[in-house]
Amino acid sequence: MKVIILLGLSGLLHRGPPGPAAVQDIARPVSAPVATLYELPNFQGRQITLEAYSGDLSNLNFNDMAQSARFQGRWRICQDSEFRGRCQEVGGDAPDLSKMGLSQKISSLQAYEERVWDNAPRWQANAPWPGPPAARPIQAATGVLFPFPSAMGWDIAASGAAAAAFCKSAGLGAGAYYDASQRAARALDYAGRYVGETPVLRDVLCRRS
Repeated sequence: MKVIILLGLSGLLHRGPPGPAAVQDIARPVSAPVATLYELPNFQGRQITLEAYSGDLSNLNFNDMAQSARFQGRWRICQDSEFRGRCQEVGGDAPDLSKMGLSQKISSLQAYEERVWDNAPRWQANAPWPGPPAARPIQAATGVLFPFPSAMGWDIAASGAAAAAFCKSAGLGAGAYYDASQRAARALDYAGRYVGETPVLRDVLCRRS
């Protein structure tokens, strides 16, 4: 049996909880990394395929079952749900998870994107904007406002650290303000980790350096 997982719940709020507005997908994300877990060593037995993120494998009846795995991209695998307990970063093929001490012990896993902020849309005052038109920055006297910031085409999970990282990637100074009143079904956080339905950055104001 193969199951494609979208994303679970994670993220931080800058201000109070958002209202009941529907989840929005503003960004146009690139394909997410994929991991396939197998019930037996050497990629045998029952299997599930996960896209980007799973915070609790018990929801898929695969908690503490995997004995081998194939990972596309960089992943963090953890003993407990929601990335708690002992964790380890992995990539490529793992025909025997017992060599990592995690055979039949994986409860959650999460993919990463390397150098995610190197792939955020760049801001240059006199150059064409490379991102979608709705996200075109607005210049102010002391800063630049980004209505829909994104990285690698993904929405960015809302936090002060994420706003600061985005502003830095745009060659600007500190983040002076951000809004977190909208949600998206999937996002990347400040460290390039995939997360599920979460409040995301909107109207990020970056100070000029």
